[in-house]
Amino acid sequence: MRMLRPTLVVLALPPLLMICAFFVAPLAFLFVISFMTPSPEELFQYQVTIGNYLALAQDSFYWLILQRTLVTALIVLGTCLLLGYPVAVVVSRMTPRKRLVMLMVLLFPLMVSNVVRAYGWITILGREGLINVTLVDMSLIPYPLRMLNSAGAVGAGLLTILLPYMIISVANTLAGLDKSYQEAAQSLGAGPVRSFIHVTWPLSSPGVAAGLSLVFFLTLSAYVTITLLGGPRFKLLVSLVYDSVTTLQWPKAASLSFVLLAFALIVGALIQAGLRPQRVQGKG
Repeated sequence: MRMLRPTLVVLALPPLLMICAFFVAPLAFLFVISFMTPSPEELFQYQVTIGNYLALAQDSFYWLILQRTLVTALIVLGTCLLLGYPVAVVVSRMTPRKRLVMLMVLLFPLMVSNVVRAYGWITILGREGLINVTLVDMSLIPYPLRMLNSAGAVGAGLLTILLPYMIISVANTLAGLDKSYQEAAQSLGAGPVRSFIHVTWPLSSPGVAAGLSLVFFLTLSAYVTITLLGGPRFKLLVSLVYDSVTTLQWPKAASLSFVLLAFALIVGALIQAGLRPQRVQGKG
């Protein structure tokens, strides 16, 4: 083992240097910019201030956007879990060959660009879209409904993208569970409900935690879907980051980015603390 350590260090050094150069260093520079003073003539002035964060904390508009972002993300999380977990249970009980085919089917939609899928939803939910045209032609509604530029449109678009991540994460965990645990619970008199609550759900917590984290992080960064389906009327925190960058307000964009990052880390930590997936491996 001692002889292998220098080799391992040499192999690990290039990717570590790449991560430091192209991820850690730019992130640190962005963090510094978030404390710089905005300038009307330049991107920013080299004058340290906490005014960028104070402006966000004191403006009710940003609190509204933060609240909307949290509510939207929680709705998407809950819907993905409610729809994805039963499907994951069915997939996990398939034979290995059928499970592989089903996972490939679930992965296939991910090969389509988010832009293409968003425009597909526009053709379905638009004023001249499939739903409105059908309902008007059937005389069920007198005029087209406004379904775009709303929370429902954004939620539907995000679900089509994120639901496979939840299903795959949970299904892989359930497929690896030892069936003897459920058989032991049933032999002790536990019914299907108690067996699920006390055996299946705790043992599947690593997959659930991974799925929830993936869905939440991708929801926060899904700028294309939010912009195309939400429009100017429905903005989330990532939309404000992009708007600040395009208007060359770098200190504001940087501070918003780190608020978004802190938001993601806090909720991710809460997911881990609530589900405690490490206890399955006997670590907590």
